[in-house]
Amino acid sequence: MITPAQIRDKARRLQAKAVAAWLADEAFFPRRIPADVKLSARVPEAIQSVEALRAGSKSQRGFGYRVQWERRRSRSHGENDFPVAIYVDSMEDLWALSGEQGRWRRLEELVQALRSRLPALEPWVRRPGNWRRLLEVEDRAEELLTLTEYFSRHPRPDVFARQIPVASSKTLERNRRFLAEWLDEVLPPEAIDPRYAVDQFEPRYGLKYARPHFLLRVLDRDLRAQLGIPFAECSLPAEALDVLRVGEANVLLVENKVSLLSMPAVRNSLVLGGLGNGVTQLCDVGWLHDRPVTYWGDMDAAGFEILHRLRSLLPSVRSMLMDEATLAESVGLCSAVPPQVPQDGLELSSSERAAYERVCREGLRIEQEHLPEDLVFGQLSCLR
Repeated sequence: MITPAQIRDKARRLQAKAVAAWLADEAFFPRRIPADVKLSARVPEAIQSVEALRAGSKSQRGFGYRVQWERRRSRSHGENDFPVAIYVDSMEDLWALSGEQGRWRRLEELVQALRSRLPALEPWVRRPGNWRRLLEVEDRAEELLTLTEYFSRHPRPDVFARQIPVASSKTLERNRRFLAEWLDEVLPPEAIDPRYAVDQFEPRYGLKYARPHFLLRVLDRDLRAQLGIPFAECSLPAEALDVLRVGEANVLLVENKVSLLSMPAVRNSLVLGGLGNGVTQLCDVGWLHDRPVTYWGDMDAAGFEILHRLRSLLPSVRSMLMDEATLAESVGLCSAVPPQVPQDGLELSSSERAAYERVCREGLRIEQEHLPEDLVFGQLSCLR
């Protein structure tokens, strides 16, 4: 027959379903616990198991599970009360069974605070598992709620994180991803810059921050003179790059700094990048939208996904050395990475898509700096 310890284990496994029903305002209790309540044929064992079941029940302890008894006569046990079913009558009883009444009360308080102060977070709190995550941040939930309210009142506040007056900047720094989920729920679309992922918190939600610098190399001496730049390479933020007058120059965006720094001379061309995934932030440079732009990234899943994000901002951007033929020719240079399922809906050409699906499914990566120089220089000659 089932023991009190086994009932506690079953009750604990019911917590997620019970909380989901509670959040959805659906009836869940009283809840019958699946249980073997058949008594042992050996009388001493039967008596011992019944006494243990009764002692651990709500009737004896004031909380926990309830036993439904039925009076009947048995040939082996005589006339007695027999257990026929086990029930839990309330959420409080369910959590009390595992000694977590305090955790349940805290969850109630957190959900009540969230619903009253930020009702737009209702879809978030109902998603499976998010109630557990809410409990994980209970010691800083008040600050996270206050921060979210601040951004709701002051969308894109244009201040540094340390200047936000309502909470510690450390709370924001250490809980960016969590806070980003809430902000994506409560802020209007115009307050969120989709060019930036949630790990680029400041530009995504309109905070000031130390702007990243992009490497710029002018690959043509005459173009350098035209731009009035006395050096071949420099590092500038996007807003400073935006004031350059590049004329009819060809523009190459490169993911990797080593590849950028090893570019040969190319007539009427310049190269930008060196920040990996941050290359998408270059779209703040206005003249990129008017020039022929070529992107060269690593031949891996991330590289093609960056290309897709670039195309959502610069629809005419071309790729270089990121196609099916290049992959087939250079497959011996691949390193192994964990395979993954290709994403649907990426803005890729048929050849790019074929290469992307292969590197995803076979777990391949060709870092751009590993491609032979003659192959790279041959492609660059097309920019001349």
